[in-house]
Amino acid sequence: MRYLLFPIFIFIAALSNAQDGIQFFGGSWEEAIETAKKEHKIIFMDAFAEWCGPCKRMAKEVFTQKEVGDFFNKHFINVKIDMEKGEGPKLGQKYKVSAYPTLIFVDGTGEVVNVQVGGVNADQLLGLAKVSLSKGDKSKNYEEEYEKGNRDPEMLKAYAYALMVSAKPTMKIANEYIKTQTQNESEAFLEFIYDFATEADCSIFDRMVQNREKLIKIKGEEVFKNKAVKACDATVEKAFNFNTPNLLDEAKKQMKRAMPSFAAEYSLKADIKYLIMGEAYKKVGPLISKYASKYGKGNAEKLHYAAFLVSQYVEDKKLNQSAEKWASEAFSKNKSKQFAKTYAILLKKNGKEAALKKLEEEVKKLN
Repeated sequence: MRYLLFPIFIFIAALSNAQDGIQFFGGSWEEAIETAKKEHKIIFMDAFAEWCGPCKRMAKEVFTQKEVGDFFNKHFINVKIDMEKGEGPKLGQKYKVSAYPTLIFVDGTGEVVNVQVGGVNADQLLGLAKVSLSKGDKSKNYEEEYEKGNRDPEMLKAYAYALMVSAKPTMKIANEYIKTQTQNESEAFLEFIYDFATEADCSIFDRMVQNREKLIKIKGEEVFKNKAVKACDATVEKAFNFNTPNLLDEAKKQMKRAMPSFAAEYSLKADIKYLIMGEAYKKVGPLISKYASKYGKGNAEKLHYAAFLVSQYVEDKKLNQSAEKWASEAFSKNKSKQFAKTYAILLKKNGKEAALKKLEEEVKKLN
């Protein structure tokens, strides 16, 4: 069986790209610009050519790293554009691309913030991203006005959004703006509340929940739910980072207010998230098992979620066997590389070398 091991490790490593790393926007350039405006973010564009060696290396070795993905997915709208196809030639001319890769940071108006010609490693790319956020920082002008005592509502609003674009703390200025708008129920104001409700343990989140029905009409229920989850997750992370368990309870309570039908499921996921952030992850097995049995039946995404957690954090033999079944069912419903990776790890953990080899052959057919 030894001859199988090395190819299997290569197979699992190759699937790693499916889960971590930069998530690239799937729409057109104009749609990316509109999304950047709407989300108050800078665009990161990987301007590449299919034949370019350094482009391929970055795509395989740099963009796929978790630390890179976590930072870029949070702060940028990420796009990959082949400069020799589709929109590429026109954009190449506009942004004066003459070598590959060219890494371009563009604001919501389409103006260049920063450019790097040539490939870089992960640390260099993260450094470039942080410099780009700094270069795109227009909050300094508003800060000067604020320090002079200017509290004009429109200035405060612009200041808050400028802080958001540059990834700086926004809560103080956003709250000051909201206090000037006590009678405002316009759609623009509701959008502001939605944009700045970034943590569940803040008054802006309370305002978002108070306007729940109006915002669901504007944004859609699923979008509103995802926003609530992000804010509550941020509060769970705060509970762990500051060793303040009552914030975990606050996140659960706020989800019950924001999305009552999802509150019980979120409560269990919040407990799991809290445990796996510290040494207590060793105790998380029973909670994952409970989640799979309660919410996973017939649902590929939820079964994969449970299976993935077991693959990463649990060494219990019986639970690993259960997770293998969850991963198998999830992959049978969704033939993605992400699901295949989790299934492969569990097969490996359970010593199922023959089944792992069979999975490798199946994944090859999907490419």
